[in-house]
This record gives sequence, C-alpha cells and structure tokens, in this order.
Amino acid sequence: MGTAINRKHTKLPMTKIDILVQNGLVVTIDERQPIIEDGAVAINQGRIVAVGSMAEIAGQYQAKKILDARRKAVMPGFVDTHHHFLQNFHKGTRDDLALIEWIDSVSVPRIRVAVQDYLQGVYDIQIHASKLGCVDTIKSGITTILNMEWATHPTVIDVFEQAGIRVWHTITMTDQWISPEVILPHDRLLVLADELMERCQTSVNGRIAFSYGLACPNSCSEGLIKEVRSLADRNQIPIHIHIAETEYEWDNIHKKFGTTPTGHLHNLGLLGPDVQGAHSIWLSDEDIELYRQTGTKVAHNPECNMKVADGIAPITKMLEAGLVVSLGTDSCAVNDNMDMFEAMRTAAFLQKVTTMDPAVLPAPTTLRMATLGGAEALRMENEIGSLEAGKKADLILVDLSGSHMRPINNLENSLVYCANAHDIQTVICDGQIVMEDRQIMTLDEEEWVSNATQYAYERFTAEGIELPNYYSL
Repeated sequence: MGTAINRKHTKLPMTKIDILVQNGLVVTIDERQPIIEDGAVAINQGRIVAVGSMAEIAGQYQAKKILDARRKAVMPGFVDTHHHFLQNFHKGTRDDLALIEWIDSVSVPRIRVAVQDYLQGVYDIQIHASKLGCVDTIKSGITTILNMEWATHPTVIDVFEQAGIRVWHTITMTDQWISPEVILPHDRLLVLADELMERCQTSVNGRIAFSYGLACPNSCSEGLIKEVRSLADRNQIPIHIHIAETEYEWDNIHKKFGTTPTGHLHNLGLLGPDVQGAHSIWLSDEDIELYRQTGTKVAHNPECNMKVADGIAPITKMLEAGLVVSLGTDSCAVNDNMDMFEAMRTAAFLQKVTTMDPAVLPAPTTLRMATLGGAEALRMENEIGSLEAGKKADLILVDLSGSHMRPINNLENSLVYCANAHDIQTVICDGQIVMEDRQIMTLDEEEWVSNATQYAYERFTAEGIELPNYYSL
C-alpha cells in the first residue's frame, strides 16, 4: 500500500510578478466588479495579471515591488483625449478674449516661433514644451494623452519615451484662414507627417502612436480634408479634428456651404469611427445623429470651452444617443491646468445646470468618460481604461487621507467632486512606476521645468513677445 499524501497542508508555489498593489480601494471601471474594498492588483511584464480582493490575491503572488495602497483609491490612469503641449507655456495669459481673438493675440505669435524655428532646423521650443507637458501630465495622473501640435520634429518622441507615458502624437494640418506664418508648406507638412508616423511605429513598447490632426473646418480646405481622409484610410491612422467649437465657425461654414460644420465634414467623407471630434459644441440633433451613424467619437473639453465662452457641448444628448464621449484638458492657456478631476467635476456640473436635471452625468458615468471612455475614443478599450486582467498596467493611486476627501460617503462621488490632481500619489504606466509618493522617477522634474521655462522666456522675448520678469521663476 502506498503512503497517503496530506494534500490539505500542501502549499502551492507563488507566482513571481513585478508589482503588487495591495490594501487599496480598487475602482476598476469594470461593471462586473466596479469597486473592490481591500483590493489588490497584480502586475507583470507591463500587464495586469489579476485584480481582486486581498484574500484572493495575496497568497498567489510574490512581487519584486509591493505598493501599499492603504487609504488610497487604485484606479485606471486618466486618458486625456485633447491637449496641446506647446501651449503649456501660455498658462495664465489672458482671461478676457473669445477664441478667435485669443488665437490671434496669444496663440499665433507663439506658434509662429515654433514653426519658423522648425523650418530653420531648430527644434528646442517644442522639445522643451514637451518636457514641461510631460511633467504636468504625470503629476495629473494622466497615463495616456493625445497631444496635438504644429511643427514637431520626431525627436520629441524621445522625450515621451523617457517620461514613460503613453502618447498619441498628433500633427496639426492646415492650409487656410489662419495666419500664413504658422502654415507649413504642403509638401513639407506631408513629409513631416510621414516622419512622425515612422518614428512612432518604432517607439518603446509601442507607447507612442501617431494620428493625423486637422485644425478645424475653417482652416482646412476641402482638398486637404479629402487628402487627409485618403491618407488615414491608406495608412490605417486615425484623425483628430476640432469640430463645431465656436458659433463663429458654425456661421462661417453655414454661410459658405449651407450646412453645419459637422454636415460639411460628413459631405466630404471625413467622419467615421476613426475620427475624434474635439469640442463638438455647436451640434444640432441632426449633427449628433451623423456622429452616431458614422461612429465619430467626442473629446469634451469643458473648462477650456467655459473660459473662452465657446458654449456648452450637449453631452447629455450625446450619451443618450450612444456616442463615445471622452474628456480632455485642452490647452493650458485656456484651461489653465491639466487636472482631470477638475475636468470631471466641471463636465458634470455643466450638464446638470444646463439640463436643469441633477441626475444627469452621475459620477460613475463621468469617471468612465475620463478613463474607459477615453480609451474607446482612441480605440484602445481592449488595452487600457479599466483594471482588468490582460490589459496594460496603466493605473494611479489616489490619496484619500486629506481632510477635503474625508469622510468618504461614496467613493466614486468623492473622486469626481472632492479630489484634485495633488491627490495623485503614484502613477504606473505600461507596468513601470513613473511617479511614486509624488516623486517622478523617470526624469528630473526641477531640471525639466526650469530649463523649459527659462528657454521659453529667452526665445519668446527675443521675438518681441512681452513677458513678465517672473515668467521663469
């Protein structure tokens, strides 16, 4: 007779992993298990391998690095679907101009410097802007951002790679209406687009992706719009465009073409599931239906839209129609920060007051817009945006211990209405700890910020742009 084996006390070997986040309030943005109290997330080789309670996870994994998330929320990193890093140099410039006047007096003079430098083979202004933007992005808990720029040399991709964030780098394409000084020659523009596309394809772990960016219907000819649609189809590259941002745009397009900006783009064949429409404020019910029929996505930028008095996007109607709606912080010159908590809070409040219905855009919906909604807008919902086994490990730890957060009556409500960017304690992107205990691990924050602001001060003042002496303080 063989010897009996006591299986009751047999201990299974623990699986070795890179990171274990434990003891946290895990906000998964996964309807199957939205919030896990005393939860844990296991991470290995850049991906989430398990999400569950400590009782389920703790005994299964042996981690090289353990992060204690006690008194913290563990949630997906924010996905910011509309931003312009160059304009991080313009924080706090003006608060008394409508968008068209703001473009002429604030934006164009600085974009002109970047474009003219690029044409001379000098790329420092965009490199420093990207460095400043990356610091802001990390500190705000944004792990994925769509950054829309003018003339950016492929060397900016090196900056994104070093910072460790996920970026959709988008080139602004335009050929009319706006100042000729900021319009790249057409052939040069197409060459640059190809160079950026090729560089992004070789980025570390595929973290940096490329998309075509049309400035807006006013500043893009029918020929350019059709050409970009053709390029996008041929190269399987998405398109990002400002749509229906101002009443001025609506009036101008309607006068020229007898239709709305959305209708105009639809008539040219631009709209589709690979298109993200930034702003999308001046939409009729018929326009929303065109978005629905074509699968066009929305990047909502509530704070920017408020500051320049563009209007309020009909987000409630969009969601009721089944559109994919995401959140963006837009330019730090017309926001003036990258705080996605603020963006959520503002988005929710705006819809409640404009519909006179306090039940619209509840916290779970708003939180989803800032995470999984952003992933859907970028067609990355199978990779990021929620905490699920198999997805890329993009997540943040939010400190809940501050007096402004306590007591916590409802965690999702508290995150949307009480928290701010300073509560972001730790950021993980692609399985790499990018920030821990508010200390950025991938770069020298003070060096990047000081060098960027000092360079911008010297370069802009050399071009006759008046700046205060304390600009680079």
